[in-house]
Order: sequence, then C-alpha cells, then structure tokens
Amino acid sequence: MRILTGLLLMVVAVFVAGTVWAGGSGLNVIVVVNQNSTNSVQLGNDYCEQRGVPPQNVLRMTGWSGGAIDWSRSSFETCLRDPLLALLVGRGLTNQVGYVLLSMDIPYRVADNDNFTSTTSALFYGFKTNGPPPLPPECIPGTCSLPDASFNSYAFSELPFREAPPDTAPTNAFLAMMLTDTSFAGAELILARGVASDSTFPTQAVYLAKTSDASRNVRYVEFDNTILSSRVRGDNALSRTNTDSTSATNLLGLQTGLATLTLPTNAFAPGAMGDSLTSYAGLLFENSGQTTLLSFLHAGAAGSYGTVTEPCNYLQKFPDPRNY
Repeated sequence: MRILTGLLLMVVAVFVAGTVWAGGSGLNVIVVVNQNSTNSVQLGNDYCEQRGVPPQNVLRMTGWSGGAIDWSRSSFETCLRDPLLALLVGRGLTNQVGYVLLSMDIPYRVADNDNFTSTTSALFYGFKTNGPPPLPPECIPGTCSLPDASFNSYAFSELPFREAPPDTAPTNAFLAMMLTDTSFAGAELILARGVASDSTFPTQAVYLAKTSDASRNVRYVEFDNTILSSRVRGDNALSRTNTDSTSATNLLGLQTGLATLTLPTNAFAPGAMGDSLTSYAGLLFENSGQTTLLSFLHAGAAGSYGTVTEPCNYLQKFPDPRNY
C-alpha cells in the first residue's frame, strides 16, 4: 500500500503468515497470545506448531482482559508494544524478527480521544493522529484527513522490508497481522486454509472489479497499471471487469468496492485474498450495516483488509490493486 493512514487492519484483515519462499519462516515471526484467553493461547500454540515458530518467539501478553475491539493508546503500549520490544532485546531477536502475528482476543483498534489506529498499523509505523480534514469538521469526520506522517515509505520501494522500514515509525517496525474470527473454530479454519496453500503455486483468476458504486469503485483508475505490471512479469491471472457480482468461485483474488456483498462459501482458492473498499470493513465484531472483511475469510480467503474508522474514500487509504 502506498500509505497506511493508521486505519487499515490487516487480518489478516486476517493474514495468515504462511511459508514465504525466500521471504521468511517461523523463525522470523513473533506470535502474540493473550494469556487471559484460552482461545488465544490455543490458537497461538496451533499456529506455532503448524508454522514452525519456536517457543522463544512467543509473547504471552498478561495484562489485558478488556475484550477484542478497542484499547487505549496507553494500554496498547503497556500491554503489547513495550513488552514486544523488550522481548526482542532480551532474547536477542531484534535483527531476526520482521513479522508479528496477533492471535485472537487482542483488540483490533487503538483509540486516543478522537484518533484511531488499527493495532496492526500501530505495530507497523506507530500510532497516527488526525491532521486537519480538507473540509470543516461539521461536514466530514476528523478521520477524513491525510496527515503527512501517515505516508508509508516502504510501499513501492522495491526493497526488502528490513532495508526500507517506514521512516515515520517511532520504534521498530513490523509487518503485523491478526489471526481472528468470531469463534475459535472459525479462526482455526482460516489457519488451516493458509497452511493448505503452501507450495501450491496457484494460477486461479484474480478479478479487479469496478462496481456501479461510484463512492467505492474509485480504485479502478489504478487497474490498468496493475494489469500492465502483471503482463510484464508474464502473469495472465489478473483481469479487470465492470461488475457488481461477487458470485465467482475458486478465485485467487477479488478486489471490489461495495458497502454490502455476499460471497459463495467456495469463492476463493487456498491462499487467496480479497477486499472491498468501504468505510467499516474492519469493524470485525460490531454491526455497522456493512460487510466486514471476515466475509472474505469465511468464503475461503487466507487474508483480507479493512478500515477501523471512517476513512473517506482516498485511494491511499486502501490496498493498491498491485498487491494482487
């Protein structure tokens, strides 16, 4: 993504960190479990077993029992960020770890007055506060701003993450993701689908869909660049299309823009990802009236994204089509 404004939850918007050839392994991941949640501990243990994460790479978070939605900036720092940094130093992992996996029952949103940042983004480049919105506050929310500090210098750098971490991160930067669902069984199924994709080298179709929803189809202006890039590298899986339909099956990816949608249970092949540009796809456990990113995971995708507060439809606040 070109920038993350601190709103984007990566779950992956739940990404399951699978075997990344030439990119990382279980030795490069810190798995965070909430010790006050038996589901979080069990899921984290299962992840470590299936992904080869050694015991010294597990952070057992002990200070949080306040649910899986919000926590304050001070709670985030006290319960998660600071113990994580201390663990890396204490166990000699500072130069080894680049990824952080949060195992369910850990809040997905950090709040500080009227400022919000997803927990995964806060681990990526720190908590970001709102800049002045382009219109008066009575017209749009304060979160509809593009503060300079939110630009993600890593995106499109064409360098390994360790060589080009976001330059506005106040501490260590991590490629952070969350493994979660509304139930333990659901989260286990997401993990299993990620594992099932290992070494499959999928070739299924990826659809970049321009919908009839003018407020949410704005990413279509970048589709052609994506198609060109994919063709240059000899990849013919990506196609752009004009459709509101989300009924396709066995996809490797789907990027669309709809406030609400329905996906078939077999929409995605193992290892796929999908997302929709809408205001509240990252509100995982609340009823916003919009389809959340979990719908993509329940339809078989291994990863998705969503915003955790009203972002307005700036292109920079959502995954770029070239991710696909």
